[in-house]
Amino acid sequence: MKISKLSIAAIAAMSIVSTTNANSLKDALENGKVSGKFQAYNFGKQDVSGSNDYDITTLGFDLSYETLRINGFGGKATFQSATSPWVDDDAKVGAAGDMWGSGGQLSELYLSYKMAETIAQIGRMYLSTTLISSSSSRVNTQAFQGVMVSNNDLADTNVKLAYVNKYQNRTDREGNIGTFDDINEDGAYTIAITNKSIKDLTITAAYLDSIDAFTTAYIETAYAFNNYGLSAQYFNNKEEDKESSYLVGVQGTATFGEVDLLAAYVTVDDTAYVTPGLGGGSDIAYTWSEIFADQYIAGQDSYRLYAQYNISENGYIGTSYVYQDAIDSTTAYTALIGSYKFSGDFDGLSVYATYEIGSEDSDERGSRVKFNYTF
Repeated sequence: MKISKLSIAAIAAMSIVSTTNANSLKDALENGKVSGKFQAYNFGKQDVSGSNDYDITTLGFDLSYETLRINGFGGKATFQSATSPWVDDDAKVGAAGDMWGSGGQLSELYLSYKMAETIAQIGRMYLSTTLISSSSSRVNTQAFQGVMVSNNDLADTNVKLAYVNKYQNRTDREGNIGTFDDINEDGAYTIAITNKSIKDLTITAAYLDSIDAFTTAYIETAYAFNNYGLSAQYFNNKEEDKESSYLVGVQGTATFGEVDLLAAYVTVDDTAYVTPGLGGGSDIAYTWSEIFADQYIAGQDSYRLYAQYNISENGYIGTSYVYQDAIDSTTAYTALIGSYKFSGDFDGLSVYATYEIGSEDSDERGSRVKFNYTF
C-alpha cells in the first residue's frame, strides 16, 4: 500500500474522531502548541589554491503546530522556509548540496497515535532512529515520509520500527529547498533497539534495508562510570551486488571539573566505502570533524582528539584534531569551536561558531557561524 493512501486513511480516521467527540477535538486544536525558530547561518570554505572558495549566508524560518491528543490521536505540521539573499556564483556551486536551497516546504505533516507505551506516526516527519535519521545541522532540516512505531513495553528497552518511501534533502542542488523524492523504487525499512537493563551500560543494535540498494547493520556498547565513558561501535554495510565492508570504532571520554576530554579511533575495511544509513543523522562514526572529515573511506584509519572547557551551563569553548590515514592520502583537520545559549531576556537565542583548517595533504579551511532563536 502506498504511503499516500495510508495518509488518507489516517486523516479519515481523525475525521471520524471529530464527529464522535467534537468538544474534545475542539479543545485539542485550540490548546495545541505553536513553536518555531529563526535562523541565520553563514558558511565559508576556502582552498589555498583559490579554486574552491565560497561564502554564503542563509536565513530560515520554521513554524510548527502540534495538537493535544484526543483518544490517543494527535497531529503535527511543520513548515520550513529559507532564503540566501546575497548568494554569488561561487556559492551556488560550492553550497548547492546543503546551503543554497531557497523556498518553503511542508516538511512535517503526520498523524500520531499513543496507546500505553507505544507511539505510532504516519506521514511526513523528522525521523530519529539509529540508521534512518534527519539532520538539522543546516538551515533546512532533512525529513522522511513513512511510518514509525516506537515501543517501551520491555523494561529499560526501546524498540523503533520504521518504513520510509520518500526523502526530503536540504536542497534540490538547483537553488531550491529539497523536495520529497522516492527512496529507490520500494523504499527502506529499519529496526533499532536500545537496552539499558544493565547498570551504566547502553547497548544499541540496528538494521537498515534500503531495498535493492544497500543494507547496513550496527551495534554499539557504551559504558559510563563515574566521570568516564568507554564505547565501541561496529557497522557492516553491503551495497547491492557488491562485497560487504565494515567499520569498527572505539571511544573514551573523561570529565575533570569543567573540562571534557575525548579520544577516538575508527578503522574501515579495505573492501569498500561504508554507507552508515539514510539521512545526515546516521553519520555517527566516532571520528567526525566539524566540517571536513570523512571517516567512512575504504582502508582508512582515523583518530580524533577533543577537549572542551565548559564556561558555564550555557556555554563552552573547545578544540578538536582529526587525523585520517587512507590508502592514497593522509589528511588532518584542526578546529576551534564555541557555543553559547542565552537566558533571561534573550532566552531561546543561541550561537555556535567554528573554524577548521586542514593540514598534511589537505589545504582546505572553513568556517561556520549559526544563530538560532527558538520559541
